[in-house]
Amino acid sequence: MIDGHNMLEFIDYLQLPFVQRMIIAGLLSALACGVIGTIVVVRRNVFIAGGISHTAFGGIGMAYYLQDMGYAWFDPMLGAVLVTTGAALLLGFEPVRKRFREDSTIGVLWVIGMAAGILFHNMVNWNNVTYVSPESILFGDILLINALHLRIMAALLLLIYSFTLFFFKDIEAACFDEEFARISGVRVSLLNTALLVLIALTVTILVKVAGVVLVLAMLTIPAAITNLFTKRLSTMMIGATVTGIASTLLGIILSIELDLPPGAVIVILMGVLFLLSLSGRSVYYRMRTMLQGNSSAAAKE
Repeated sequence: MIDGHNMLEFIDYLQLPFVQRMIIAGLLSALACGVIGTIVVVRRNVFIAGGISHTAFGGIGMAYYLQDMGYAWFDPMLGAVLVTTGAALLLGFEPVRKRFREDSTIGVLWVIGMAAGILFHNMVNWNNVTYVSPESILFGDILLINALHLRIMAALLLLIYSFTLFFFKDIEAACFDEEFARISGVRVSLLNTALLVLIALTVTILVKVAGVVLVLAMLTIPAAITNLFTKRLSTMMIGATVTGIASTLLGIILSIELDLPPGAVIVILMGVLFLLSLSGRSVYYRMRTMLQGNSSAAAKE
């Protein structure tokens, strides 16, 4: 455990490869959350993101099963990418959207993903592959991140940022007024499907850090905090990214110091910060109202 009073010892500890991988993974996750989390919050797609994130459990279980069958190259993150992306495409498929209620489709995908993950996990002969407990998949195990995972996360992040920057004006229009976006020539249906795929990719990045269950918190809380103070999409993205980076780095440091699960510590910190921000915003507006009232009364006198 790190001695918090010994900075030199702490710096030496940060030079350990697994700690460096933890920090890099946390930064990549925060960068993804800042952009996609903002879109999720503004478009009120939180339930959709939750459904997609839980299908990842099935993809990860499938990957370990395939490894057990001899496909050693099939990484769990690849399984998560394939399944979550498939779920996103299904949700965005126009005939499905028109014929079925969206919440019903999400619910079905949610439970099928979880059930498939449990079945695959029980079908794997763990003598043939590295054992991974269901808890580490559900709640994250950032200690298990390796160099390959970091490269996959970086590639997915590059794809997310490239698409967002290139189509930012269209995304902004669709986030706040889909009808106006359609009139302006934006292909909203196609854009919605693309955004669902980006959510799926972000979920894949987050699963290794926070797990399937806690992904939704990391995806939404930083954006929700920033949304308390601004409604401008670009400002929200920047604020959510900064909030996510600060919370993630502090959570990793505290988890090492206190020997606690990093994903859970990060989410708790974000939750506390959200409550503090909510309280601070309420106090600020009350004080401003009081001051404006006093100024008006003084002016009348």
